[in-house]
Amino acid sequence: MMKAIDRINQIALKEKSGWIEDANNRKISKDASKRSFQIAVRILREIRRQKPINGMSQKKLAEDMGVSPQYINKVIKGKENLTLETISRIESVLGTTLIEVPSFESSQVFSTEP
Repeated sequence: MMKAIDRINQIALKEKSGWIEDANNRKISKDASKRSFQIAVRILREIRRQKPINGMSQKKLAEDMGVSPQYINKVIKGKENLTLETISRIESVLGTTLIEVPSFESSQVFSTEP
């Protein structure tokens, strides 16, 4: 049997567990999941709003985007990590804005001096 002091030394000599980094990564992932869910809700609302107007559905959105209905289903469930390109394509097909980015003033002056 291993003596208690030997066991303590064995544990103390191991590399750090990385639990702090893991916790930070989970927080980032949680924030991303929350944002993904918000986007998914906006997409679903827009599909429902357009259905009586132009027959929009998840299947039609998939066809118009050139992706599978299963992919759109993942998007709607908030399970897909969306790229800006994909968000832009969805916005284009639905004719709506999912993410707004503040515009920059063209009159801003940036100094190149140190």
